[in-house]
Amino acid sequence: MYRGSNPYGELLAGIAQVVGELGVENPERFVAEPPREEFGDFAVLLHRLARSAGRSPGELGEELLEKVRGIPWVGEARVVGGYLNIFVRDRDLVRLVLEALAREGEGYGLLKAARRLRVVVEYVSANPVHPLHVGAARNAALGIAISRILEAQGHEVQRRYYVNDMGVQPATLVYGLLKLGEYEPPPGVKPDHWYGQIYAITSTVVELVEQRRRVEELRSVGGEEYREELKKLDRLLADAARLRELNPDAFDRIAAEVSRSPDPWAEIQELVKRYEEGDPEVSQLFRRTAERCIEGFAETLRRFGAEFDKWDWESDLVRSGEVARILEEARRSPYYTIHKGAPALDFSKLLEEPGVRERLGIPRSLEIPPLILQRSDGTTLYTVRDIAYTLRKFREFGADRVYNVIASEQLLPQAQLRLALYALGYRREAENLVHYSYEIVNVSGARMSSRRGRYVTLDELMEEARRRVLEELRRRGAEPDPVVAERIGVAAIKFALLQVSPSRPVTFRWENVLDFERNSAPYLLYTYARCMGILRKAREEGIPTGVEPEKAAAAADSLGELPSRRRLYKFIARFPQVFLRAAETLDPSTIAVFLLGLADTFNSWYDEDPVLREGDEARRALKMGIVQGVRVVLLNGLRLLGIEPLKRM
Repeated sequence: MYRGSNPYGELLAGIAQVVGELGVENPERFVAEPPREEFGDFAVLLHRLARSAGRSPGELGEELLEKVRGIPWVGEARVVGGYLNIFVRDRDLVRLVLEALAREGEGYGLLKAARRLRVVVEYVSANPVHPLHVGAARNAALGIAISRILEAQGHEVQRRYYVNDMGVQPATLVYGLLKLGEYEPPPGVKPDHWYGQIYAITSTVVELVEQRRRVEELRSVGGEEYREELKKLDRLLADAARLRELNPDAFDRIAAEVSRSPDPWAEIQELVKRYEEGDPEVSQLFRRTAERCIEGFAETLRRFGAEFDKWDWESDLVRSGEVARILEEARRSPYYTIHKGAPALDFSKLLEEPGVRERLGIPRSLEIPPLILQRSDGTTLYTVRDIAYTLRKFREFGADRVYNVIASEQLLPQAQLRLALYALGYRREAENLVHYSYEIVNVSGARMSSRRGRYVTLDELMEEARRRVLEELRRRGAEPDPVVAERIGVAAIKFALLQVSPSRPVTFRWENVLDFERNSAPYLLYTYARCMGILRKAREEGIPTGVEPEKAAAAADSLGELPSRRRLYKFIARFPQVFLRAAETLDPSTIAVFLLGLADTFNSWYDEDPVLREGDEARRALKMGIVQGVRVVLLNGLRLLGIEPLKRM
């Protein structure tokens, strides 16, 4: 159950109630919106209904026809083929929409959940070894949007960032800093960008040293394996040459030191171990490096509009003993085993239990190997530390549900995490931990790899967006305002990453992202500003701008004079239902696509049906209802996507 005005939902419920009298379950599934307006506002799918009810479509159609004609707001109904087409009376459509707008004001469409939950959303959580890139930007955009959608439902949301300061990647960065002999970025250089260079140089040089040794070992043997390894070496040399151009001094010093090491990889693993064991000297360097990198992240995320209530450190979980307690519980578990010489949890028997996969949201096709708990040197794997972190998120906030916004490539570790919680007796937490999965971002013309320093940073994206917006504003004769340009540019990036369903990859192209004429945030912001301009001019001319249901309903007979008028009232009516669907699926693209359709229809309508020159008061109230309704829907829809509308553009 949800609380709030939902015009479209009320109309749908009225038809579903009549269909439900036939004794079928979930009667809403037999009611749809026809593909063409001339077919009606709603259609009952008679063939599908007949199969469920065990009766003929023709007989059902005649019976339902009489029943729906008894619904007060039905203007016309007729059976055509296998459908019962139903038209809503114009007067009732106008009244229903405008009364809801008058009642809810700027809260229109944001239906409240009957039960208020405490929800944790953990998002971004990028490793502090390089600047946030375009992939992290999608994570951030999704985290912002789903947090806002959940809050709009009335839930209490806590946003958390998990600082992964342990493991191989941070150790590789620290290893590079030790070889370089410098630990702080130069003055005026953003710390995460500088550390990203050192990390990429170090990881490439370490791999290059090892690859050269591998090729040398195979040289005398020759053959296909030698040729393949030689190709890998060539690719590494190309990456190394590119990285050296970025910072020749740092590259040469790190390369010289690493080449002297008999086993660079073993040295990195030793740093991982020393940090986990709490070695004071190493710990200070790891922590300081991560803190400086996070300073850079925080600056970028503030600019992007991402907010966090808690910043959690992976190393703190180890220092607090929480990870050690998880290891002890695992050793006592009936699922504990030794796998490939390492302690592990074997989930094979657990997965045989009926309903486990369904309760934990684990696909049948996904094979789950044992979860290794510790390496041979005693260090833990990050999934094990995630078990402790998950329990902390639930306990500290008293969370009913936790969402981990993490890329789809982490499907297996996230499944192992839920299974581990379940196996250790934390069943409520396991069943209420959600992997919010999303696909990758491709930037047209770019090939990305964090380890090789090939990425498009979020900072670069925002700078480029701002520059392009300023150019476009100048071209249109507007006074260029850097603050406005920044807001439009950031909005454009967010929207481009949100208008595609999270389950599909995004291809980022500037010509689409910043198109002021269609399918973009600038286009939606322009439409909102247009609504505000109409209302501002109306007030200047003394024309009423409020929502007037009775006055507008008196002109409802004119609604069909232009199909776009009626279409817009239906758009406004549908917004609460669209919000409900987005909230149930947590798919922001549902809102984004809806807003684009609304904006297209509104702009086409206003170009041929001016509001302020309308002489008839009732008709003007009818049209003003459209302007106010579109304004409120755009306002709320954009805010749900993490975009603050502009009153002027």
